[in-house]
Amino acid sequence: MGFKRLSKIVFLLTLPGLVAVFAAKKASAIPSFARQTGLPCSACHTMFPELTPFGREFKLEGYTLNKTGAKHPSVPPLAAMVQFNFTHTNRSVGPADLPENRWSLHALTSGNNVLGSPNAASVFYGGQIYGHWGAFIQATYSDKASAPYMALDNTDIRYADTSMLWGKSLIYGLDFNNNPTVEDVWNSTPAWGYPYNHSNVAASPVTPVAAPILEQGLAAQVGGAGAYVYWDNLVYCDFTLYRTALNGITAPFGAGNHPLGVYTTGAIPYWRLAITHQSGANSYEMGTYGLIARAYANYPFTPDANNYSDVAFDAEYQHIISNQSFSLETTWIHENQDNTGSVLQGLNNDAYAYLDTFTINGNYYYRTTHWGEIGGTIDYFTTTGSDNAAYAIPSLDPSGNPDSKGETLELDYMPPWHHYGPTGFGFAKFALQYTIFNQFNGTSTGASGYNTLYLLAFFVF
Repeated sequence: MGFKRLSKIVFLLTLPGLVAVFAAKKASAIPSFARQTGLPCSACHTMFPELTPFGREFKLEGYTLNKTGAKHPSVPPLAAMVQFNFTHTNRSVGPADLPENRWSLHALTSGNNVLGSPNAASVFYGGQIYGHWGAFIQATYSDKASAPYMALDNTDIRYADTSMLWGKSLIYGLDFNNNPTVEDVWNSTPAWGYPYNHSNVAASPVTPVAAPILEQGLAAQVGGAGAYVYWDNLVYCDFTLYRTALNGITAPFGAGNHPLGVYTTGAIPYWRLAITHQSGANSYEMGTYGLIARAYANYPFTPDANNYSDVAFDAEYQHIISNQSFSLETTWIHENQDNTGSVLQGLNNDAYAYLDTFTINGNYYYRTTHWGEIGGTIDYFTTTGSDNAAYAIPSLDPSGNPDSKGETLELDYMPPWHHYGPTGFGFAKFALQYTIFNQFNGTSTGASGYNTLYLLAFFVF
């Protein structure tokens, strides 16, 4: 989605829960982890960024596992990423739909085809800092036509240790991050949930206007500090408090980001509880998470604010054997909105509203030594809720009906050289993704025009 169009939606319609600035650039599998641990990428990931049980433990223990046993990495755990993509939509792409990025070859844009070359470039610090401290820090360069800049992307800094409690294993830690759910280790929650990558042209799975604030609406706009425990590979608990990253002690967590997101006031509590079990090749997780946030109704700031209360439930199942994996992930989010602040500002006539989002996806991957890894994902997603003037789009549904639903089909391939991560070579991923909309922003008529074919080449080194 173009910067100008997204700004207009956020500021004029006051829509919390839009995709964050860098939502299309998720990454968590980086070669610096492999170089530090001496393990192949497949030890921690099925198809990145989805984690295996070992990968979840590595993250919970603060990214500190070191093949040398030293208190610090022998070399700085740095990595870099670049993405190239091509988007084809069923409808004609207009100027407002295009990513405002000089790397996107608009000269090669014809009707409904857009080539990004590249569409994202990031650098990472991923691994141990010292002792029990470790981090995953991503900074992304955006070559905006209006204002090129480098900004902090997903960031997760941890202190972690292990102990025993009632004769059972205990992992405990402190976590500092800039995106609620980025600290989570299951791929059923929004920060690392499917789709892992998507088109940044307007007709993409995240484009439907309505989305809960918990669904990436606060990414890179807040900073938080929290604590977590994981007992006996059975019970996981996490509690984090966030505040705006616009100023104060949390300002570094929003470094470089433009005034584009949801501006919060006061503390934002986030909670997470999960029950897990592992038996042989199978692992299971069921849990709940949520937050309560108060956000300004307009920018520049006014005394008027809206209130959001989000509660979610999720589940994940994985079956992993030597050269195959199957995963099933689902999450449901319910949001209650008190839009009194927007009403007082004349931006909305609906003081109270609700949203429900649901997604379920399954993936299968097959790995060979000589030919690489191949697999794919099938995903179903839906958004429903009450009419809200903030969601009204005259060309689609002026009533503000938020309902959207559809399916995403994806085929992925990783060449065999990704097995050489521990040597520092890096890896690549190629994806073919097609999104089908059965309903789009409240209407079924013309929804298929937003169907999107997306090709991605993803290189990390």
